[in-house]
Amino acid sequence: MQTYQIDTSISEKGVIKLPEMPYLYNKKVKLIIISSDDNSTVFEQRKQAMERLLNRQNAIPVSHWTDEELDNIRYEYLKEKHQ
Repeated sequence: MQTYQIDTSISEKGVIKLPEMPYLYNKKVKLIIISSDDNSTVFEQRKQAMERLLNRQNAIPVSHWTDEELDNIRYEYLKEKHQ
């Protein structure tokens, strides 16, 4: 399953504007809506998500890691994912 992230908004009339994706025409898709109105940065949101995941695994909380350590973890994850 291919995943795409699109930053957009919902109009007052409930219209969601999406870019044209002809390769998805006439195909079923799932749409997940995540409100991003909070003031935290994307980095902070990712850091919080990693912390929630790691806390489930009883690991060291992300808040104790340096930004460099978090960057290295992301790099290793992406390197493995795209091999």
